[in-house]
Amino acid sequence: MTRFTCRTTPVPNNIVDAHAHFVPAWYKAIYPTIGRSDVPDWTMTDQLSFMAGQGISRSLFAFSTPGPNVYPGNKILTVALARLMNEQSAAYCRAYPDKFSFYAQVPFPYTTEAIREATNAIEKLGAIGIWVQSNTEGIYLGNTVLKPFFDAFNNFAQRPILYIHPAVPILKVNGQLIEANPTPYITGKIEFCFETARTIMDLTLTQTIHNDTNINFVIPHVGGAYPSTVDRILKSYPTIYDSSFQIYNTRFWWDSAGPTFAHQVSGLLGMGVPKT
Repeated sequence: MTRFTCRTTPVPNNIVDAHAHFVPAWYKAIYPTIGRSDVPDWTMTDQLSFMAGQGISRSLFAFSTPGPNVYPGNKILTVALARLMNEQSAAYCRAYPDKFSFYAQVPFPYTTEAIREATNAIEKLGAIGIWVQSNTEGIYLGNTVLKPFFDAFNNFAQRPILYIHPAVPILKVNGQLIEANPTPYITGKIEFCFETARTIMDLTLTQTIHNDTNINFVIPHVGGAYPSTVDRILKSYPTIYDSSFQIYNTRFWWDSAGPTFAHQVSGLLGMGVPKT
């Protein structure tokens, strides 16, 4: 839940918050480093109060990074946690059907189980789409390991919507996963911007977005650092230059979750993304 800037009046009161996070106490208990020290622990009472005060009529929410990947390398716990998170999310939506919709979690990098969980969450629990991290244990979204999931998700009967959220950058060194943020500043300050750019680059250069033509991608923070780097990335791949921009301007949806700044928006408009 974004608390960087508050509106002075809840008018208009029909805003849809497309980037909200719920962190119930049980999730923080198993992943205590989530969130920021200057933000109070999440409660449903505070969530509803915040929405009312900001004129938000509906929130489209997901559990935040790391999602179900609290236990790296543990397939059983990752699969179980994804199911628990989706059941919890669906329960919130049943309790407040006029206030909430949710993006479901999938247990990446385990593609068979991820397909199964996505199917259950969308067809039985009512999820509006799937939430994924920019990388899972250092595996970015264009990696061939994840191709079976993207191919299956592309063929879902319901319009397939994939929400991409930046994650902590990871390096694998001698079999150990190590956080790759080289600065003393929290990852959310700037690494999240680079993470978004890295995974869009990976999805583009592997032509995942070109091959899976039904998937709509929701991109956070107006694309992070991608608008600033897109030409450097794509000029070396002229055969997919034009087609990539066509996809960015039609099947990519760019959210403005804060803090988002005018220079970022200008960069996105410079890519040809329509104001609508």
